[in-house]
Amino acid sequence: MHYWQMDVFAERPLTGNGLAVFDDARGLSTATMQALTQELRQFESLFLLPGEVAGEYAARIFTVEEELPFAGHPILGAAALLHHLYEPGDSGHWRLRLSMKTVELRTRRQGQGFYAEMDQGEAEWGVRLSGEDARIYAEAFSLAADDLDVRYPACVVSTGLPYLLLPVSSAALARARQNRADLDRLLAGIGAVFVYLLDVDALEGRTWDPLGVVEDVATGSAAGPVAAYLVEHGRCVRDEPFVLNQGRFVGRPSRIDLRVGTDNRVRVGGAVQLLSRAELLVNPSLLA
Repeated sequence: MHYWQMDVFAERPLTGNGLAVFDDARGLSTATMQALTQELRQFESLFLLPGEVAGEYAARIFTVEEELPFAGHPILGAAALLHHLYEPGDSGHWRLRLSMKTVELRTRRQGQGFYAEMDQGEAEWGVRLSGEDARIYAEAFSLAADDLDVRYPACVVSTGLPYLLLPVSSAALARARQNRADLDRLLAGIGAVFVYLLDVDALEGRTWDPLGVVEDVATGSAAGPVAAYLVEHGRCVRDEPFVLNQGRFVGRPSRIDLRVGTDNRVRVGGAVQLLSRAELLVNPSLLA
């Protein structure tokens, strides 16, 4: 059994968000997929299973802590790998079936790597916070009320995973540090699972795992909500591409390409660099 390592939202190797993809995970149990993800210590790993029609695959995504119903950069990386393995031409079209939705993707060869774009669908809008409630979440990242960008509301938006988008100043984004271990409980009260700190002027963001231990490098599942939010509030223009930057504060600069169409569907894309191919030497049946 083989797996691949790659960088997503990466203009060159060793930038962007790292990922491991198992190209044929038949025979692996859920517990084994979780254990392999913990062993590889990537932020996320994706396991592909053949579908019933050409170009369609089932996909399961794991962090070191849990399985996710949806994620961004693993899906893009998997599509690029499928192109590398099965599409000799310059462009490809893929469908990945997740537990909560099926995602359409297009890929193309680009330089020494690939470019992948997904259709995340229309955004769903949740709770809009008052200034006082937004302050509580700012304090969870060691920030104060005057660090918030009050021109834009804090609100929950989802294209698969619900994020609290919290607009802050450029200076606040740079010094933010999560300081609450119970942030997931706090977020559950407003129907969100993560917070995404957003510098609206610079089009740059940051987010962490629920415990605040690991900062994510480039978050495709947050980028879709951000795209819808920026268009809704007039910062970016519908049907025109724009770029969200992330990863600067962890030394992994990442470029996330965004577009919201006239149909309100959000497209998220980026460059993918394949790094290595490895072989799992242990018989998978012995890992169950």
